[in-house]
Amino acid sequence: MRQRSPSKFGVIAILSALVIVILLSGLIIFSFLVKPEDIEPVKVLENPVSAVNAKDVDPALAIAQLGGISPLDVAERAINKSRPGAALATIIFSPEIEAKDAAGNLLLLANKFTQADDTAHARSSYQMAGTLATLSPDLSDTLRADIFVQAGIGLAEAGDPILAKIYLDQAFLVATESAYLQPAYRRTILEQLGQAYRNIGLKDLARKSLELSLNPANLETLSEAPLVLPVGKKISYPLEVQEAEAIRWQAAQVLGRELVELGGEARPETIAALQKALLKEDQVKSRFIAQALETEKQLSGKVDLLQAKINWQSIKYRLARQGFGISIIPEWEDQAEQIRAELTASYEALFRLYNDIIVAMPDASQINRSTEEALRRQLLAGQLGQYPNYPSEQLKAQLLDATAKLVETQPGTKLRVSYLTVDGVDYYTLISDEEILGSRQ
Repeated sequence: MRQRSPSKFGVIAILSALVIVILLSGLIIFSFLVKPEDIEPVKVLENPVSAVNAKDVDPALAIAQLGGISPLDVAERAINKSRPGAALATIIFSPEIEAKDAAGNLLLLANKFTQADDTAHARSSYQMAGTLATLSPDLSDTLRADIFVQAGIGLAEAGDPILAKIYLDQAFLVATESAYLQPAYRRTILEQLGQAYRNIGLKDLARKSLELSLNPANLETLSEAPLVLPVGKKISYPLEVQEAEAIRWQAAQVLGRELVELGGEARPETIAALQKALLKEDQVKSRFIAQALETEKQLSGKVDLLQAKINWQSIKYRLARQGFGISIIPEWEDQAEQIRAELTASYEALFRLYNDIIVAMPDASQINRSTEEALRRQLLAGQLGQYPNYPSEQLKAQLLDATAKLVETQPGTKLRVSYLTVDGVDYYTLISDEEILGSRQ
């Protein structure tokens, strides 16, 4: 028999002939966590974009992305060189970074913030990594468990045992309920949880984890099913756009070298050259994508184009907020709200397109799975600050409804996504079908 997760979810399940509607009440963490008087309560996660301060971004390092270096390589360089501000900005404004890479680098970044005694950014970085582990459809349960454990351990070290417990509990749930973990890894996670729970004073959970590590749940190991919806792939630009990109790379490389040589300063004409290159690139790239969207017949091809549009608009929005640590295009800075609104509109168009793909599916099980997947992608982009003004409450309600349909039609296939409330703040978390259905009894 499967072990129950230590999380206490308030769930009310209402059955009809076709659907289970799940409503979650607030979770009172404090009822099972011994909290010393001097521990601060869990903080509301700021919009990650607003947490990026241009003064904290090393422009000589950040500008390398405009010079043709991939955002993942720039983020890793920034972390290795202890430039956490540049790394944070690069991760947040680069939706093309894959979930596993974003989560891994956020964990490393959080550790850098902790070493610098910047606990606010450390907590936010750990929380973003945990949010990726919860909401991203692209991660395996093996990766999810590892991210949850590392986030929980790191948050405990950063002085936040309450948030640490949220993520340790998620790791416990994956270790005891997921059918997609190898037995040896299941044992390793439970051993790590035993020590991690002990470190925040939860001796009963520590003992339970260690006992289960000696005799882990005997679950049939399954292969995870492939995702249903297409994910945006890199598109091939015409020669005109490629030439504009090359000019921008060269201008950014010159500026980057100058910033290093002049100790963070740059000549106005060097900045003006990059500004001119970016404005030209925006003109030809935006025109090409708009025309290609009108002529593209395949829905998957439209997904690729919209993702390319979002990636470019994210760079524009970062420039508008001086997210490279230097003012490059004052014109865009004055238009920051308009650029932000255009980015929101592109995300909305992408998810409308996903809906078109979903309704055309012939199989009801695929429709239910892909609906939940699309909602998770929307919520994740919103939670990370990449999808501005996302309709959080509407999406949360839709996710609960999609979860209910999966429990009704495909029980026991995967862990679900729900949420819990701590101090008035909602945290997306995993939950098992057993917990959902057991709450009705």
